[in-house]
Amino acid sequence: MNMNRMNLGQLVMFFAKNDLMQTAYYFTGCTNDSVTVDGLIEVDFVKNHVGEGELWRNIKANVTTYIGCDK
Repeated sequence: MNMNRMNLGQLVMFFAKNDLMQTAYYFTGCTNDSVTVDGLIEVDFVKNHVGEGELWRNIKANVTTYIGCDK
C-alpha cells in the first residue's frame, strides 16, 4: 500500500516544544498502533486529529514527511 507518513519522533517533539504535552502523549501512545510503521505515522491520521489550520501548517513545515511509503 502506498501511503504518506511522518516521522513520529519529530511529531511528538514538535508537540512537546509547543507545550502541547497531552497531544504529545497521545501520539506517543500510537507507537504500536496500525497507523504507525517503523517510527512513521500516517499523515492522514495526524491530520484527522489536529484538523486543518495553523497547527497543521506548522506540523507540515517542521516534521519530515515521506511521500509514498510502501510499508
